[in-house]
Amino acid sequence: MSDGRLPERLAEVIAQRHCTAPDVPLPSERRLAGELGASRAMVREALAILRAQGQIRGDGGHPAVAAVIQVHPEPPLADRAAMLEARSVLEGEVAALAALRTGPEEYARLRDRLRALFAAESPEAAWRAEADLHRDLLAAAGNPILESLCLPLLEAAYREPPEATGPERLRAHQRLIAAIGRQQPQLARDMVLELLVPREVSPGVTGSD
Repeated sequence: MSDGRLPERLAEVIAQRHCTAPDVPLPSERRLAGELGASRAMVREALAILRAQGQIRGDGGHPAVAAVIQVHPEPPLADRAAMLEARSVLEGEVAALAALRTGPEEYARLRDRLRALFAAESPEAAWRAEADLHRDLLAAAGNPILESLCLPLLEAAYREPPEATGPERLRAHQRLIAAIGRQQPQLARDMVLELLVPREVSPGVTGSD
């Protein structure tokens, strides 16, 4: 097969994104193909891999459903600095690609996630909304292999909510989504670095979009 391990990587992305609760139906092959930027034949092969692994079930005209929940182990404390460094590199490039590739529909979805983040009434709700925003950002980059590399790091990072989500973090997300809407890849990359390595926000930068 000329695509090497691509079906296996697509299978990992599908499992990580959609096998989050047992018995939940997966999207159709057509929808998964559009979501992952892959051919339906490649998606069909990835689903066959998941069936063989026992991660999904359903065949012969029946919709595929999740059979198991994906659980990503918590990285050791000593590895968290390395995880943050990896996220800075990978998610910075994800944001830059999203700024170049995001269409009106994907941008509207990111704006909806941003509104949900600002409307969250508790740290736990804000953390969940932020995680959802970053998952959609991975999809907006349009690279399923890069997404498969980022998802385990993202899931580990958002497993436990912080005590509070400060206004600086909210404004940084606002500037990130605005940069993507304006097709400014370098600014989008910088905003991810600001989120992952917090620093004082310059008083000359506003949060308007």
